[in-house]
Amino acid sequence: MANLLEKIIGTSSMGKRDLDEYTELDLSEFEEDLEDVTPRMYIRIAELTGLEQLPDLKKEVYNGNALLIDISNTKRDKLTLERAIKELKQVIGDVHGDIAGIGEDQILVTPKNVKIDRTKVIGGRRR
Repeated sequence: MANLLEKIIGTSSMGKRDLDEYTELDLSEFEEDLEDVTPRMYIRIAELTGLEQLPDLKKEVYNGNALLIDISNTKRDKLTLERAIKELKQVIGDVHGDIAGIGEDQILVTPKNVKIDRTKVIGGRRR
C-alpha cells in the first residue's frame, strides 16, 4: 500500500524531479498548422529617430497592430519626443488602445481591445 501511495504522490526518490531537468519540445508540428492562419494583429518593432516616422507608426496602430518603439535616439531631443508621444496618445484615443513606457528606452502602443497591464509578473506572481 505504501508503495502505491509513493507512486501516486511521488514521495519516493524516483518520483522527485531534479529542478535542473527539462524537456526540449519539438514545436515544428504546431508551426505547420499555423502557416495557413492569418493573424488579426502584428506586434511591430519600430525605432523613433524623428517626427518623419510618425505617419507610418500611426498607420500601423490604425491598422490594428501593436508597436514596440525604441525611443533611445529621440530622448536627447525632448521637444521631438514630447510631440511624438502626444501624437501617439491622440491615435490611442481615436482607436481606444493603450500606451505605456517599457523601461527607459521603449514605448508600447496597442490598438483597440488590447490593454497593457502595468503590474510586473515576477516568479509567477503579479507585483
